[in-house]
Amino acid sequence: MSPTPAYELSGKLDWLNAEPQRIAAHRGRIVVLLFWSASSVYCHNVLHDLAEIQRKWPDAVSVLAIHLPKFNAEQDAKLLSEAVMRLDIGFPVANDREWISWQHYATHSWPSLVLIDGKGQHVADFVGDDQVAALDSRISDMLESHAPSGPKPGALKAKARAKVFSTLNAPSGLAIAKGLLYIADAGHHRILECTLDGRIIREFGNGVPLFLDGSVADSSFNRPTALTVFREHVYVADTGNHAVRRLSLLNGGVDTLLGDGRPGFHASESGHEVATVRLNNPSGLCIHQDSLIVADSGNNRLGMLNLSSRQFTNLVGGGAFGFLDGVGERAKLAHPLGLSGTQNFLYMIEGTASALRTVAVPEGRVNTLIGHGLYQFGNADGTRQVGAMQHPTGVVVDEARGMAWIADAYNRKVRSYHLKNNQLATINLMQNLLRPTALALDAESLWIADSAGNHVYRYFFESEYLSRINIHAA
Repeated sequence: MSPTPAYELSGKLDWLNAEPQRIAAHRGRIVVLLFWSASSVYCHNVLHDLAEIQRKWPDAVSVLAIHLPKFNAEQDAKLLSEAVMRLDIGFPVANDREWISWQHYATHSWPSLVLIDGKGQHVADFVGDDQVAALDSRISDMLESHAPSGPKPGALKAKARAKVFSTLNAPSGLAIAKGLLYIADAGHHRILECTLDGRIIREFGNGVPLFLDGSVADSSFNRPTALTVFREHVYVADTGNHAVRRLSLLNGGVDTLLGDGRPGFHASESGHEVATVRLNNPSGLCIHQDSLIVADSGNNRLGMLNLSSRQFTNLVGGGAFGFLDGVGERAKLAHPLGLSGTQNFLYMIEGTASALRTVAVPEGRVNTLIGHGLYQFGNADGTRQVGAMQHPTGVVVDEARGMAWIADAYNRKVRSYHLKNNQLATINLMQNLLRPTALALDAESLWIADSAGNHVYRYFFESEYLSRINIHAA
């Protein structure tokens, strides 16, 4: 594209973690504008890569993130500020509630990157989460020909993130097994093993967001989310490491089953060895017979790992982003986030489509129960035709009660879907939740991880009592 003068940023932008920014204040430096959405895992990848670029050229490059709210809830500054902290974003972020800058720069999808040179000229656009390498190369070429001349603006530095004093920081996954509670403490990059009253027995991971196997104390995770327990192991969707990890309940060791720390995709109709499998933001897990089902969110698919043969196959979805019922790779998924299973069916939550869908196993037939399209969402109880959710993230099937319980994150509710009469309803809780993310089930209660509230709750079905669990050291 031919260079054109860059549009100045609107004064209506709501800057969350820095002083208001202006393109003119960065004259002499290269500016990268990221247009992103908090609910998009593609954007999460780009945020990580841009942090590396900012660290690589701190005296030459300014990264500014302009958030575009897809969902109504994302217009809320408090919710978005929680996302900025959870995703560990260290450069200035603004919420563009009215999509003003998006229109000025004529971008059409997210993530989109706009490159502005030291003279304030808009020189290039990059679209997608696989374009950061090309952006990095272009910046390198620009710096070789013209060294930066502008000082680093004093207001560029993001404000220090608020310290989290609670024991939990963005709990994002739960599992109950053998009278114990397992918590994916995503913000602290660790897995906790607790008694049902919240006493911590063991802590897996050293709390540093790295990708390391090893003992209980030497291993590392990066934003772990979903958990499932099978026999003597806890399986972990290590989302920030794009991997599936396994914890031994016998010796506490941690090893990696799938993934290599970077987002990727290995497409194959036939099974292939786990060493070649790459994932992109795995966010949901469940056990079906002797296989581990993985919601490979960024690749818009469900994969199936046979735990005996160690063969990995695609179950449904072929990588393309979309919303279409069908069989196998002909079905299209939109960021599957939560999974739960029965003998014959998987129940799958898709955040981007605000949908609850079933997957027949092993044939891989996808059928939508709740959900009306990629850009349709709401907050309505009722039949399949009218029921609506807003960016749900977790599901657990309760065969004894004939229910699927759903963490409707952006509506700040726990919902129930009746498997017989196909009715979506809302549980009346005694406590307002901030962003319920994950659920677990035992015979008498439903466990709820409120990620934004940094709490775990237990809802007793018979009494309808909601108890907050005090997670504490022994």
